[in-house]
Amino acid sequence: RDSSTSRGLGDVYKRQVLFFWEVISMSKSEDTKQLILDTAKKEFMEKGYNDASVRSIAKQAGLTTGAIFRYFADKESLFAALVSPVADHMLDLYRKGGERGFASLTDGHPENMWNISDEVISVLVEYIFANKDAFYLLISQSAGSAYESFVDQLIEEEEKQTYAFQQEMIRQGYSCRPLTLDEIHILFSAQYYAFFEIVRHKLEKDEALDRIHLIADFFGSAWKLYFV
Repeated sequence: RDSSTSRGLGDVYKRQVLFFWEVISMSKSEDTKQLILDTAKKEFMEKGYNDASVRSIAKQAGLTTGAIFRYFADKESLFAALVSPVADHMLDLYRKGGERGFASLTDGHPENMWNISDEVISVLVEYIFANKDAFYLLISQSAGSAYESFVDQLIEEEEKQTYAFQQEMIRQGYSCRPLTLDEIHILFSAQYYAFFEIVRHKLEKDEALDRIHLIADFFGSAWKLYFV
């Protein structure tokens, strides 16, 4: 075997070693990142955003604060990594929900805007319970973070959509009792803070389903008094 062949085989071997080392390093990196997230979640769940600290998270994870900052820029970034997928998904759902509401006007049945089917309620509850820790962080432990106004953002989205829906009803000649933005805000605030009690009080799934049915029936009937 000549020297050029030996060098070629040596280069192949080196590349293989480097490749496997990179794979191992990436795996360790992901394991460390997940450890940080799991530990941070525990810290935020127990103390809330304001009282949690990166120093405490690092100590519980057996890492230095510098090791955490290699993965996350600060405490805000850590919290966002835990809650942003759920927060973004919920806001997107609410925006799309408004589009479906306007479709009810096109169909000539504006009352359908306020009908919430059993299927929709079940899907919503399943989603909440599949992400119950993230919801608890958003609803109960986010004070001081960029997500402390999460519920208010949902309410604001509903306000804008409902006000626009009301104006379009009037434009199309439907009978309705006009509400101001402030009045719509008060009603949705009552509805959503009641709704998220299932998260604050950590209800079991069956009880949560019953509670949401109650809220949906109560507020759905009330909204129809003004918009049908």
